[in-house]
Amino acid sequence: MTVLVVTDEYPWPARTGYRQRIDRVLHTLAAEYDVDLLTVVADERRREPPPVELRLGRHWTVIAGSRAKSRRRRQARWVVGGTPRTLGWRDWTAARRVLESSRAEAYDAVWFSHANTWLALADAAPGAHVVDLDNLDSHLLQHRRRMHWRARPDDWRGRVRILAQVAADTADIWRWRRIERRIVTRAASVIVCSSLDRERLGAGNVRVVPNTYELVACQASSHAGAAARDRAPVLLTVGLLTYEPNRDGVRFFAQQVLPLIRQQRPDAVFRVVGRYDLETNVAPFRALPGVSVAGEIPDLTAELANADVVVVPVRFGGGTRIKILEAFAHGIPVVSTTVGAEGLDVEDGRHLLLADRAEDLARGCLRVLDDTALRALLVAEGAALWEAKYRTSAMAPPIIAAVTEASGG
Repeated sequence: MTVLVVTDEYPWPARTGYRQRIDRVLHTLAAEYDVDLLTVVADERRREPPPVELRLGRHWTVIAGSRAKSRRRRQARWVVGGTPRTLGWRDWTAARRVLESSRAEAYDAVWFSHANTWLALADAAPGAHVVDLDNLDSHLLQHRRRMHWRARPDDWRGRVRILAQVAADTADIWRWRRIERRIVTRAASVIVCSSLDRERLGAGNVRVVPNTYELVACQASSHAGAAARDRAPVLLTVGLLTYEPNRDGVRFFAQQVLPLIRQQRPDAVFRVVGRYDLETNVAPFRALPGVSVAGEIPDLTAELANADVVVVPVRFGGGTRIKILEAFAHGIPVVSTTVGAEGLDVEDGRHLLLADRAEDLARGCLRVLDDTALRALLVAEGAALWEAKYRTSAMAPPIIAAVTEASGG
């Protein structure tokens, strides 16, 4: 059987959660079938070759640049186009040419990562379609709209700005819901990250392929006593800072949560690790007391070994957070927002601590730093949950089943 995988980001190096997911999908499929890969990227930056052990057939990397350069044109396109703001800005012409000149009609199945690749290229890649909705954008925007609605700016300009954001998010929520219904109706199989997202879509052709994490370069070690070490406590967050939910979460923690923690632990450090491309991604919090911005790091081993707590302050988002599974595997206690842990089979007070208000998040971090018994419990239960449900081996069966069923066996 031959399978084409279409992605909207280059998978390697597989450091971010989305890239890790694509990498695992490709390894699983290539172990069973003949696999070609079409990667549609936004720029010409230098990229690593595929892993040597990955047996790919043909691999195309094409650029889909912006269709509208100016912000005003993008806004006008959104108003009249009927598509969400995050869609419609790319020019997919080069990708379509690749498909039209290749043997697209010969593929038994086509795996699309993200809704935008399917919307842009489905008609150019005939066959049985599998669409991986690792994020449900309609629910991501619901979280963000709720967060904005609760905000109460003091000035009228701020209130107008919030109302405009809420109105735009409301329009895009309905647009995304239409797109998600369309995908569920037309695709042979739809993939999501969690049972919660499967219930939200409510269709029989939806399968769960969980996000997972696997230890590679180092072994998990207990951090139950890490906070007692003779040094400043480190609160670590890892995430792609070009992604809006991560930026918002880091800014929220740095500006509102960390100062409360430092009232009790003045030496506490908030360590921020993740690619940010533009200085504007990190400028709002880089110079704040106690904040340390590392940027992208090829090997997280030292950062994880030095962390006392992994914090996941995400206030809106979709899918599931691999950074939580990574912390579980490395024996680091986790403090997260409810949205940050959404979709994972976790229990507050057992596997991690959950809180949403700034003062509650600060209290949770201080509890983990000060309570040795609590740290030991979170480390042990988090590692046990990861071992039982979120090892990489959990991804392969549903991936193969989805492709097999979609292609008719």
